[in-house]
Parts: sequence; C-alpha cells; structure tokens
Amino acid sequence: MRKKRAAVLALAAAAILSGCSGKTAAEATTSASGETAKTEAAKTDNGKPGDAVTISLVESLTSPERTAVLRGIADKYEAEHPNIKIDIVSPPLENADAKITQMLMNGSGVDIVEVRDSTITQFVTNEWIADLQKYLDGWSEKDTLTDSAKEVIHYMKDGAYMVPYGFYQRGLYYRADWFKEKGLKQPETWQDIYDSGVAVTDPANSRFGYSFRGGSSGYQYADTIYWSWIGTDKLADPNAGYYLKDGNGATIFTLPEVKEALHFYKDLFKNASPTDSIAWGFSEMVQGFVGGTTSMLIQDPEVIATCSADLQDDQWDLVPFPKGPSGQAVFPNGFAGWGMTSFTEHPDEAADFLLYLSNSENNTYFAKNYSTIPIHSNAADKDSYFSEARFAMYMDMAKEPDVYRHAAYPQMYEAFATYKTEVDTMYQKYLTDEITDEDLLKWLNEFWTKAYQDEGQKW
Repeated sequence: MRKKRAAVLALAAAAILSGCSGKTAAEATTSASGETAKTEAAKTDNGKPGDAVTISLVESLTSPERTAVLRGIADKYEAEHPNIKIDIVSPPLENADAKITQMLMNGSGVDIVEVRDSTITQFVTNEWIADLQKYLDGWSEKDTLTDSAKEVIHYMKDGAYMVPYGFYQRGLYYRADWFKEKGLKQPETWQDIYDSGVAVTDPANSRFGYSFRGGSSGYQYADTIYWSWIGTDKLADPNAGYYLKDGNGATIFTLPEVKEALHFYKDLFKNASPTDSIAWGFSEMVQGFVGGTTSMLIQDPEVIATCSADLQDDQWDLVPFPKGPSGQAVFPNGFAGWGMTSFTEHPDEAADFLLYLSNSENNTYFAKNYSTIPIHSNAADKDSYFSEARFAMYMDMAKEPDVYRHAAYPQMYEAFATYKTEVDTMYQKYLTDEITDEDLLKWLNEFWTKAYQDEGQKW
C-alpha cells in the first residue's frame, strides 16, 4: 500500500536533513557521575573520548519508505553527534516480530527496539526493555506530550518502558460518490453503516456495502461493536475491555447487549459484505475500498494517503468512528513506539537518540509521513496537515472525549498470546455457522475467566 508514496517519502527523508531540530535527552539528562549524556556519548567503555559508539535500532512494522524517513532523522542526529553511528535494522515485515524476539532472547546487539501494543507486555515481562523514567524526568519536551502519549508511556504501571511514535485511531472511510448516487446520508452510527451497506450492496455488479475484516485480527472489529453497544462505563478498565467493572473477573461476554452486538456483527457480514471477506486482512479490506468493491471501510489514518493516491477527491470522505446504542463510539487507541533494551551497553546514548526521535519536531515529521497521530500537542502548530483536510477529523473526535472513547483487549495478560492464535478461527466458525452464538460467547467467557483466575487482576 505504501509503495505509491515512495517518491514523496524519499524526498521528505532528504528534506529532514535541514528541517529537524530540538533538544535531545543529552541536553537535559545528567549521568550519575555528573557528566551529561551527551558527553558520555563520546566515550567507550574504557572512558577514552573520541571513539565511535554504534546504536542499533530494530524496526518491526518495516517498509522501505518508512525506513527512509527514519534514516533521514538518524543522519541528522549523526551530523550533530560525530561520535555516534545509528544502525537501523529492518527485518522483512512478515517475520519481523519473530526476528526481534530472537534478538531480544539472545540479549545482545540491540539498543533500541520497536515496541507495539501487542508486544509490550511480553517485552516487559521478560525484562527485555528498560525503564526510561529517569531519562523522561529530565526531558525538556515532556510537557508537550498529549494525554494519550502519557497514558501509553505508563501503560505498564511499574515504569515507563516505551515512548510512542504515534497512534492508530480508527475512522470511517466512505465512498461519497456511491452515497450520492443512492441519496444516502453520511453515516454516523453502526446502524447507519448497516442500513447504507445493505442499500449499496449489489452482488451482481460486485458492489458491497462494507469492507469486513474476517481474517487476521478480525476479532478486533467485533470488539469495537461490543464496546459501542455497552459503553465504556461498564468496563473494569479501558485497557482491560473484556472485564466488567462489577467484578471479580466477570466478563462482558455474559451481557445480553454483547449477544445483540454479536448478531449485528454477523448480519453486517452476511448482508452487506463480500463473501470472501471472511478471510480479509488489512491489505484486502483497503483494496476492496479503493478498488471499487466496497463502499465503507473502518481503518487507521495511514489509509488517507492510499485514498488520496487511488481515488479522486470527491469520490471519498473520512468521518468519525460510528456510535453505537450506548451513544459512544469506542475503538482501540492502537500504539507503537520505541523502547531501550535492558542489556544495551550504551544506555545514555541509546536514550538520547530515542528521545531525539521523539521530540516534537521529529515526531511531527515522522507522523505526517507515516500517517499516524502525533504524540505532541503542538504538532498542528508545526504542520497544518494535522488540522486541515481529511486528517482534521481526528482532531474533531478529540474535542468530544465523552463520545469518542478508547478501549482495548487485555493485552497485559500472558494468556493474550494464546488468545491471538485461536480467536480469529472461532469467529470464522461462527460467521460460517459452524458454531452458534452461545458456543462462541461461552468460549470467550471461559477463556478470559480462566485468565483472570490464573493471573489475577492486572489492570
């Protein structure tokens, strides 16, 4: 999907050599010996000044275009720090997480690692990444971090194990031209999506209402429907969205509203989505939308660039996430960022570059070119891209925090690793009528009840 943006990003990466600035951790953080981290960066283990230090950063969500953006920031940093070399390691996307896990298990050769919402618990539990709190305390740019960024930095309650580079918040893309043909209004609720989707669906002409995700991570879309039906007030914690507030490990899967939401989820697939979307992942659902098969798509801001490249401006629009019967629109605040390994031989230098990547200037640039929501509150002041055109929709949602809410599956449980390998198959069995709604809800309830019994309350 990102290939179409290669030329633009390559130019942007070059432009950063003259466009990025800002204080680094080295300018704000003092080492235990009283020397600044910047001074420490010019030393090796034997303390001799002038010897080069190499910092290795390993990516997870790799693409040539994104690596070029990172490389541009790294080149600028190297120019400002002649004794530091930044080595960016970019495993193929398909096996990047496995490669990273192997490198972390080996305990050497990695200084900075990409940390995602789906991997942070594993990395912290295994003590592979370090607490960054002492570096953040002395960071001059911490005061402009958004509330979302601060929340994610302390996602694990006992420390600050990563600094996000951006957020993947979802919105509703729809084909404005198709809606105009049918005389349909902009969708605002899940019911609007269903009604409009059915109205647009015309299998004989290969037109369908909705880009359903039934393949990898499809369960996440069912979750957003559940949460929009019941609202976040009933949840034990936004980061433990399968558990009820009134407690002792009781799950949402026992609620009648969730059963109703599950039926809606199935109807949306059966009556408004392509049959083969039972196996669709990210690429297929996006291609279904921009390729003229589906009229609506729920996805992250990175799809803005794809729609801009493949569709005419008046053919599509991006509007807020749909509301459910609760009156709320609830979706994950997906995140990824950078962590420092616990075994790095150069912690001061690694932390310095990590916070350089994360300063307002560099993060705003990165977020624009990688299509994520930035972590600094002054991003829109630095670049009008974040307050204009399609992206402005995300700023509009942020102005109504009582309506547009965040929740997440309980990734802090070790059981989540097993859950991810089984849950999509269970939903597919339900959608193809191999099991009933009672079967699926019973499985979900028993899985997470046992996780609570085995691991206790982890939020």
